[in-house]
Amino acid sequence: MNQGDFVNAKKIIKLNFIIWLIVFIAILVGSAYFNYMLSLEVPNMVEYKRISSNGITFQELNKVKEKCSNLNFTGYAENTCNVKNKYEVIPNKDIKTKVVLTDENFFQLYPYKLIDGGKLDYLSVKNGNRVAVISDNLANALYKTTKIVGDIIIINDEKYKIIGVYKTNKSFTYSMSDDGYERIMIPYSSYRVSDKKESLSVDVFTIRDTVQNNASKINNKLIEVVGSKLSLYSMLNYTISKKISFQYTLIMCFLVGSCGIIYFIKLLIKYIKEFNQLIKDNLKNKYFWCLVKENTKEILINIGKITICLVCIVLIFKLIKFNIVIQDSYLPADNIFDFEFYRKAIVKNVQLVNAKENGFSNIYNRYLTNITGIEKIALVEEILAFIFALINGVALIKSKYSYSVKYNFNLLKNDTVKKFIGM
Repeated sequence: MNQGDFVNAKKIIKLNFIIWLIVFIAILVGSAYFNYMLSLEVPNMVEYKRISSNGITFQELNKVKEKCSNLNFTGYAENTCNVKNKYEVIPNKDIKTKVVLTDENFFQLYPYKLIDGGKLDYLSVKNGNRVAVISDNLANALYKTTKIVGDIIIINDEKYKIIGVYKTNKSFTYSMSDDGYERIMIPYSSYRVSDKKESLSVDVFTIRDTVQNNASKINNKLIEVVGSKLSLYSMLNYTISKKISFQYTLIMCFLVGSCGIIYFIKLLIKYIKEFNQLIKDNLKNKYFWCLVKENTKEILINIGKITICLVCIVLIFKLIKFNIVIQDSYLPADNIFDFEFYRKAIVKNVQLVNAKENGFSNIYNRYLTNITGIEKIALVEEILAFIFALINGVALIKSKYSYSVKYNFNLLKNDTVKKFIGM
């Protein structure tokens, strides 16, 4: 290979390295962004989702709340509905609506952003007041404005006063997780069922997950209070599920950091050998203190290099270490090498998905599932991009070394020829 070809190959390697490095950083930043959005959009909570036609009624839920007063509690049920404005004008066909029957704690646990008016309160729920909180999309569809607090919305031929308007989340991932329905929040006590003998069952009841009241404590308390009826619901711990989603990015950071630690360990070994050789060479004909006085600068430089490597190794390790989070359903009681247990757990989870028995589906569990899926794909892409960047980076360093050796060899050869001619 002549010098021109060598330079061109080096340029290609350098360009490949830069491209793959940019791709890797872009995917990593995107992954971190999705994790950040997940932490904002989905609160730390435990949801119990109805998996059968029967369930806990709102009256029973209120009794549970009284017995578990230390828990931040809410529940809701959803039904499709027809809506009109006070002029009995219906929205266009693209607007589909669902009424959410809930209580005063709903907006404390779910992160809806109000742009006008207020939320459902205790008295409205207690008295069964016909009040509603609607989305900005529905407000614009009914009245061509969001400034409609105090106006009327007709839900299934029943008049409700609009007391608040919330902002629709229009981010791409959130929208992809939505079912296309505009939600109208009303007090469960204001809703009339067609059959007076029928009782409204709660589709989902939700408790905030805190340090004092974590998912395990919540579940144990509910088993005591609710009893066998709790089996009608499937539990989803969003705090753990979010941590599982986050750790795909942490795994990538761990892999990159591990490569950095290996690099600094190699440097550390190299500097220790150099320092050891310096001491050995000088101790042959000098006393130790004379060696220190005469080579103070070199000794301090070597000690500094070794110290920097050690500090970098410790710092990187502290930055990349993390606790692996696994769902309880995948953890065996005693033997972690019980592979049959893992096989059965995986099969059971797949069967629940196939049978659609994971419980009532809402935007939060769909959003979480979508983000987790994106994180898994991003991890694979990050690993591939990092490997290609690493390969090209190593090739670039070797090409510089090879060119340097070749250049020095040519200089040596030319000097030798000149000396020979001169003789």
